[in-house]
Amino acid sequence: MTYRGRAIPIAWKLLKHNSSAVGVKEIHPVLSSAYAFLCHLPEVEQVYFRADRGFMDRQLMPIVSGYGWKWAIRGKGQVYVYDAQGVALGQIRQHLSQHGEPVFLNDVYITQQHYGPVHLAIWHPPGARDPWFIVSNHPCSKDIFDGYAQRFQIEEGFLDLKSAGFDLESTHLRDTTALSGLIFLLALCSIFLFSEGASLVEEGERQAVDPHHRRRLSYFQLGRRAILSRLARRKPLLMKLRIPSSPDPEPLKTSRGPPASSAPRILS
Repeated sequence: MTYRGRAIPIAWKLLKHNSSAVGVKEIHPVLSSAYAFLCHLPEVEQVYFRADRGFMDRQLMPIVSGYGWKWAIRGKGQVYVYDAQGVALGQIRQHLSQHGEPVFLNDVYITQQHYGPVHLAIWHPPGARDPWFIVSNHPCSKDIFDGYAQRFQIEEGFLDLKSAGFDLESTHLRDTTALSGLIFLLALCSIFLFSEGASLVEEGERQAVDPHHRRRLSYFQLGRRAILSRLARRKPLLMKLRIPSSPDPEPLKTSRGPPASSAPRILS
């Protein structure tokens, strides 16, 4: 789940696997756990599910729709598209605009099994290595690209777990049970770091650890620096947990997308 530029893990499953490809059999229980968790949060009115190509599966997409989630999944360019009458419209990649404009195909069907109706958003963002072929269960407009760009926040979350934060890889753990327990603890730690960072910004004390005129550090890094500073000065810390639901007062502009939204989204 995203929060102000970072992904907070709420459900996961560790696998010993020889490939990065994971099937519906492994994915479904994780999504089911996330759904059960979110059902206990009455303030969450709508969930937006963003996922990469590995989730482009005609067995998985109806499962996500069944949860009532609005989803946008990055598709593969070689997938075939059909209209409502079953007439072939070619592959998704054949609909890329030669002028760099986004293209939208609503109420179409994909794959040889004619799964749908779905909605397609097709675009090659300037400077991006690959074009975006986004498949969704709700009509597409230009806003869907900003929404899908939020998925890249999960990559920043991986950095927090690894070299930019907790240095998970240095543990050299290989046991999936031990790793799963450790990730649970790190997820809790991340929430406290977000809380400390949010408190600094809400109280106007952000420049004590990030002296720039505009915020340049993530809430994770703000919280991390604040805690290290208080430990060094033997000051009390973690006195309260504050995760504001209001819009980010100091949105951080990243190179990978628009300022992070405060709307809840599930990333995979």
